[in-house]
Amino acid sequence: MDAQTFTTAKLNMKAWRDFCKAPHLKISQRKLIPPGAKIFTMGSCFAQEIRAAMSRRGFAVYPRYLDVKFDPTQQIFDKIPARDMTPHYDTFVIRQEFEAALGVWTDREAGFWEVRNAMINKMAQAEVVYQDPTRKLNFAKSLPLLKDLADKVDVVMREGIAESDLIVITLGLTEVWRHNKTGRYLCRPPATGYGGGEGLATFRQSTFVENYLNVKATLDLLFSKHPEKNVVLTVSPVPLELTYSGTDIGSANMESKSILRAVAGQICREYAERVTYFPSYEMATIMPWPVFQEDKRHVLPEFADRVVTTFHDNFS
Repeated sequence: MDAQTFTTAKLNMKAWRDFCKAPHLKISQRKLIPPGAKIFTMGSCFAQEIRAAMSRRGFAVYPRYLDVKFDPTQQIFDKIPARDMTPHYDTFVIRQEFEAALGVWTDREAGFWEVRNAMINKMAQAEVVYQDPTRKLNFAKSLPLLKDLADKVDVVMREGIAESDLIVITLGLTEVWRHNKTGRYLCRPPATGYGGGEGLATFRQSTFVENYLNVKATLDLLFSKHPEKNVVLTVSPVPLELTYSGTDIGSANMESKSILRAVAGQICREYAERVTYFPSYEMATIMPWPVFQEDKRHVLPEFADRVVTTFHDNFS
């Protein structure tokens, strides 16, 4: 039985015992999605699932990564054009993207690094390849070509923010890597994803306060440029792929998700007029329906569709 059909009659949904008898999530109902809405999505790999489900339902989705024109013989932009999104896993890189798009961060190229003897060198058939570690799998065969790619991505980010009716941000994890030279943050750990950078960044377990301040700074910047925008915050239910924390992956994942859920709750209370929480994390973790594929990490397409249906029903 679909949990949404359970009745809450004569049950006290503030009581855990009654909630367990008839699971039911209370979701804010706000008119955030006008007809023909344009929706900007950013965040973890779960945001990719939401974006794809929204696209299947006819929404225009932003940023329009496929509009980035690049030479695939000289440049690599994640898995574009095979798929139309690149992830941003943590609040640090999300903040960086908004700062770059809105003109606050202007020296991204200071963090580019040279890669040798890595998988990307074999793929590109080049002794030296240059990487932008602040974005996932961004490479080029020269520094000017990498700067060209970075600038073009900034443009579609800026256009997507400006043109969208609703911005959906999905928070993914709290384990981060800080660039030793620039102090900026990497999208992926160094020396992963066929890239380089071993020894050029330092691992950190970020705190509630840091993640809270990142989201707050992102929203303050957004609303200073676009005070009319509405934002929905979600927390990705997709578990960490691995942990660098020294503890087990289960404990690390619980800590990470707990911090981000607490941040989302605090932010939504403080920005109640413009920011709404959507419980995709709760839908995955406490509601009685199938969620994950066999790998126990990536969500089933039908779950993503359920999330988007619920999203649309409550916000349109």
